[in-house]
Amino acid sequence: MLAALAVVFALFGPWRASNAGELFAVVHDADGGERRLPLSVDQTCEVQTSLGRNVVVVQDGAARMTEADCPHKSCTQQQPISQPGQQIICLPHQLWVEIVSQGDAPNQLNEDAVRWNEGGSSTNVDLVAR
Repeated sequence: MLAALAVVFALFGPWRASNAGELFAVVHDADGGERRLPLSVDQTCEVQTSLGRNVVVVQDGAARMTEADCPHKSCTQQQPISQPGQQIICLPHQLWVEIVSQGDAPNQLNEDAVRWNEGGSSTNVDLVAR
């Protein structure tokens, strides 16, 4: 029993992400652009698209959205992300940031799931949040 627990912990333990190689914040925008920012380098990335402006900051091994000119700015209130699979999403701008490991391909965004409704609400937000 103890050996089985040790194997499970070795496979899925907290150090697994650190063994996966360098981590990147991948910024996807509504115009089809993609920027790959290493989390090991502090930097600021301004993204201007046909839908608006966002600023992503990588600092101390994490990425966060610091500015957005969207109506509610909820993307700027999301927690910094630093682990593979974590995301920050700006629904009105159809912009999202995800953390991936060096060898991983970025995910594809289901644009219908994050389409912004001009009435002030979004559709299928729960689907994106999971």
